[in-house]
Order: sequence, then structure tokens, then C-alpha cells
Amino acid sequence: MTMENEHSLINLQFMKITGSYQLLIPSQDIKLFNINIYKIAFILQILLLTAAAIMGCFSIYSCRNDVNQIIHYIIVIFAIYFASFKYYFIIKNSKTIWDCMHMMSINFLSYNNHTKEIFKIARTRSSSLILISLSLWSSIVLYWSLSAILIHNSYLKIKYENGVYKYRSNALGLVFPVTDTFYNKYYLVFYTFEVVCLIFWGQMMWVFDILIISICISIEYQLKTIADSYSLLGLKDNLTRNNKSTKNIEAILDLEILIQDQQNIFVKMKNMYQILTPVVFIQLAAESIQIILHACMILKLYFDGSMAPTIFLKLLFPEITYLFHLYLTCYLFSIVNYQKESMNFALYSSNWTDMNIKFKKLLLFTMRVNNAENLKMKISINRIVNMEMFSDVRTIIVIKYIL
Repeated sequence: MTMENEHSLINLQFMKITGSYQLLIPSQDIKLFNINIYKIAFILQILLLTAAAIMGCFSIYSCRNDVNQIIHYIIVIFAIYFASFKYYFIIKNSKTIWDCMHMMSINFLSYNNHTKEIFKIARTRSSSLILISLSLWSSIVLYWSLSAILIHNSYLKIKYENGVYKYRSNALGLVFPVTDTFYNKYYLVFYTFEVVCLIFWGQMMWVFDILIISICISIEYQLKTIADSYSLLGLKDNLTRNNKSTKNIEAILDLEILIQDQQNIFVKMKNMYQILTPVVFIQLAAESIQIILHACMILKLYFDGSMAPTIFLKLLFPEITYLFHLYLTCYLFSIVNYQKESMNFALYSSNWTDMNIKFKKLLLFTMRVNNAENLKMKISINRIVNMEMFSDVRTIIVIKYIL
């Protein structure tokens, strides 16, 4: 079963461009040796970045006397494994994710009288957030790739027992187990390798962002659509309907269908939250650590007096991107939480005072169930992923800056 772009709350073209849609869709037409070719491509990307991470470990050993370079390589290795983990998560849970993706369709809801304009807003909003995410990750990839050209006269000096090796500065600045003469002679080969690793890393980060944004926006606007229909129960066509009994029956039937739609969304939410919780927890922790590492690097270079503009921007772009991404993650789950908690207000806004006792009992039962349903993204028993968490993390980061 495929999803049509015109019936989706999000723009599926973004997922198709990155190959994540083709990876998730259970089709026999995109398999090689009975394996999804996109899954093979994803695994190859992970292996290539793993090779870069291994070179990063070798670089730390080679530059063990240079604290600045050690921090730089730790940042690079940390970022690589973080991105690879996200890719692995998508590959491992591709079937569950695809099953939950059906809630992104405007045809997922059974009720036929929903306000369709809400879906258009969801599509526009999700596209805007995805493009912002693309621009941020692309800025890191672009500037880090160009930095090697901008500072082409810069060299990394490493002391060995038989002398000092001078390696020309590269995009990631990795040290390979070759002599400086060989490295500088075939510099373009090593430069291409590092730029390709950067591009793959940026794609990995963007692919996961597309997934999170699509899921959260779809849940929010599906619930918003249901809430809008809740608030209109018993209010439509009041002037043309003189039979109060018929009006009550139709309102009860509409309410039952809407309750079923809401429960179907909650089931998809539970499934996604169960598999998302570990990766969201790691994402929040990893990005907080990355922000602190970049801040420490900036401050150390500043007090050492070796803060060149090119290096400063090379550290500033990731700092801004990780900070915004931390905000985006908390914001997305926060708006989902807010929309879920507003369902009872929508029920109360309906014309329940003119309905019969059966409708009122069903309405009250639904409100009680909503209150009992504590479905939120949590990284611990008491810690909910929302804007309050972002505020707490931001405070900790500011304290680290001061210290």
C-alpha cells in the first residue's frame, strides 16, 4: 500500500528525495538479492562514516599532545556516531514507522465532515520546518567543506620521532596513516572523501528531522481536525432540523466516529512513542553535550589567542544548529502535548446542553478517558519533552558558559 502525495498532510517529496520513503515502503520492486536497495545504500553510508570515525580515533592518537585537536576530533566522532545511530534506528524500525505513517494521510480519519482547510495548513507548516532544518544542516556541510579552500595555506603539524609532518588542512581535518608527502600529493582524493562524509552526515541528520517533523505535525493536525469537529457537534444545520430526536441520534453517531478516529490516532502515537523514546533521549543528551563541547572549544581558542575567523565560524554554525535543533525537538513534542490536552475543551465547546442524556454520558465518558490517557513523550518517569525541558537545558548550558 502506497501513500499519494496529494492526500498527505506532509510533502512526501522530501522523503522521496532522501530515499527514506523508498526505504520504508514495503515493496518488492526495489529489492536486490531480496534486500531493499535503499537499506543497502543506508548501510553503506553508515560504513563509510564508521571508517571516518576510525580515522578520527587514529587522529586523536596522532595528535595526543594537542588538546585543541583532540577536542575537535571528539566533536567529529561524536557527531558521526550520533548520525549513524539515527540512521540505524530508521532501518531497524522501518516496518513500524511505515505502519504509523498512514496517519499522515487525510483519508486516515473515518469522519467525513472534517474541515479540510486544516490539512493545507499542516502541509505548509511541515514543509517550512523541513526546509529550515535542511538549511541549517546544509550550512554546516557547506561551510566545513569550503573552509579547507578558504584556509588552503594552513597545515596541521604533527610531531613524530623521525620529524614533523605537515598535513594540509581539510574539511574534517582527519589524520590518515600515510606520510605528509603522500597526503599532500593526493590531497583532492582525501578532500573528496571527507566532503562525501560530510554530505552523508548532513543527509542523515535531515532524514531523521523529516521523520520527526512529519510525525509530530501529522499528530497535531489530525487531533486539531478532530477537535474542530468535536466543537461543531450539535451546532450544524440547527435551523433546518426540527426533529430533536433525529438531531440527537446523528450527534451521537458523529461523536462515536470521532472518538474512534481519536483512539486510532492515539494507537499510532503509542507505537511511535515506544520506539522514539530511546532515540529522543539520546538526541537531547547528545546535542546538549555537543553544544557544551563547541562552547568549550570556542572559549579555549579565544583565551589562547588562536581564534581565527574561519575557525570561529566553523564552530559557530554547529553551535547555532544544535541549539535550534534542541529547541525544535522540544517544540514539536510540546505542541503535540498541548493539542492532546485541548481535546476536552473542544468537547465542552460542543452544543452538549441541547443534547439528550445519552449524548451527555458519552461525552463525559470520553472526557474522563482523555484525562486518564497520559500519552506524552518522556525521557524518564517525570521528565516530559516540552518547552520547559528546553528552558532547563538552556539554563544548564548558560551556566557552563559562565563557568
